[in-house]
Amino acid sequence: MVALLVAACSPNSAPGPGTTTSGVTATTAAPSTATPTASVDPAVAAAEAAILKAYRGYWDAKVALYADPPQTIGPELQTYAVDQALADVGQTQFTLRQSGIVFRGSPSIQPTVSDVVPGDGGSAKITDCVDSTNWQPVYAATGASAAAPGQAARLITDSTAYFYDGRWTIRASVVNRDKTC
Repeated sequence: MVALLVAACSPNSAPGPGTTTSGVTATTAAPSTATPTASVDPAVAAAEAAILKAYRGYWDAKVALYADPPQTIGPELQTYAVDQALADVGQTQFTLRQSGIVFRGSPSIQPTVSDVVPGDGGSAKITDCVDSTNWQPVYAATGASAAAPGQAARLITDSTAYFYDGRWTIRASVVNRDKTC
């Protein structure tokens, strides 16, 4: 079960090397639409920037929640996550709380955005290499590792962004345990 949790939590924040307020370290590989050029639709470029901001916010909120599972899911996560993404984070939080597990440290993410459809009802795909080397589950009572033996630290995560209620949100996020990066 912990292997599933680690994989589910290993999916997850700013372009280029850096650290966000929660400590999620991010490096963003340059997708073909990352740097607007004369041939890039400005609406697509603006949507991509907003999608990456939402994805980083989703990760910041998720990392903070998994560091302290007894807390209530707050507006920070609900701002960025909807549908299956929000439900999955809530389920993982519940499991962590019941198991007495917390996450220490922070992951490193490298999201790229593709297939952007801007505007109302818009959508996009996000592919990420999430490195959980420095974001590990431990038993809160003892500090002992709760990590599953042999779990890969770097996994591909596929997410879907959706323009909902006037903002970009993360609708689903799936860790591909069989795809390392």
